[in-house]
Amino acid sequence: MGNPSFPCPMTRNEKSIIFIYTLYSFQAAVSAVFVSMYLYRFLSGIAELTVLNIFQFILMPLGFFIGGQGARRIGKKLVLIAGLILFVLFYGLLVILRERSASYLYILGGINGLANGFFWYSFNLFIAESNPQEGKGTFFGIFGALGAIAGAVAPAVSTAILGFFPKVETGYLFLFVLIIGLSLITALAALGMNSRESAERFTVRDKLIPGRDPSWDFALGVNLVYGLRDGASWSIFSVLVLKAAGGDVLAGKLSIVFAVVGAAANIGGGKIFTERRSVPLWGWGSLGALLSSIILVTAVNPRGAAVSGILWKIAEAAVTLSFTVAYFNILTAYVRREGNVAGRNIAVELVLNVGRTLGAVAFLGFSFVTPYYAEILFPLLTLAIPVSFLLYRRYSRLRGQRSF
Repeated sequence: MGNPSFPCPMTRNEKSIIFIYTLYSFQAAVSAVFVSMYLYRFLSGIAELTVLNIFQFILMPLGFFIGGQGARRIGKKLVLIAGLILFVLFYGLLVILRERSASYLYILGGINGLANGFFWYSFNLFIAESNPQEGKGTFFGIFGALGAIAGAVAPAVSTAILGFFPKVETGYLFLFVLIIGLSLITALAALGMNSRESAERFTVRDKLIPGRDPSWDFALGVNLVYGLRDGASWSIFSVLVLKAAGGDVLAGKLSIVFAVVGAAANIGGGKIFTERRSVPLWGWGSLGALLSSIILVTAVNPRGAAVSGILWKIAEAAVTLSFTVAYFNILTAYVRREGNVAGRNIAVELVLNVGRTLGAVAFLGFSFVTPYYAEILFPLLTLAIPVSFLLYRRYSRLRGQRSF
């Protein structure tokens, strides 16, 4: 008899997906916090870091599109591996360039954007193909749990590495070499995946036209407004925490706390979540995110950073969980209706990164107006999250009135 926890044993692809996502989550957690902190050491201000983000946001949807076209010719497995190799190139350049990295932010941002585009285009399709019909809850439970654990472990390991070396710069370089090794291991794991390929063409332009379907209008609209805030805070939050904490090691320790709180909030939120509760969860999460941003820029000390980060992680879990369920409900309906949703995936990514780019450009432009640009614009653009809640509430009401 099989293990009762798994009505159907996980396939090789499902195991590979979980393994790859776990390693990616570790790398992404390091990138979100410690790459920003590392580069900030060589810059004259936070605004310069936005250049990295802008080029990343511009190139990420291009990576999705190129990945989609490439997958039709060479297969999505090789596109996924190409994305991982680009991650190796990104971290390799950080190691080689060191303090000169500040002069090549546009190149670094572009490489990281393409890497994420290639990776996520293929990885999303692998998940869709491997989605088990039985034991689905177990599969996604393990998937999410290991990703959350990796995201929590990454700051702890990174902080330990930074504290181990007498020179913090040496610790950063060792950390980046570690990520290179993990990316190569991930690429080897991807080589063993079975891939179902399709040369079917897809379109994107028609998926960008609003007014045809309220469900799709909501998906595009909420990604646009959320991208505005995301673009201004992609790396800024960790740098503001660094400034408030007063040092790399303390900021790293705070990131461990934030990661643990985030993991717990996601697990707890998943247990209490129902679609009926999604509207209040999104609403309270929006208010929490706004309050978090205000605390971070007004209480510039370790305690303020801690309170802000903890509140943000709880709020983020509430908003993200509600949005993810709503979005994939919509996407599942399109899978049943249309079959191929590659064009819709690319369209959403394009709109999201247009929002991110606008947010990052606004942040950069505002830096020429006042030296307090981060403190003013960061909470201001966080208003995008309450706006996304209003869009969701409207969509929920329409959804209750008619079937899309």
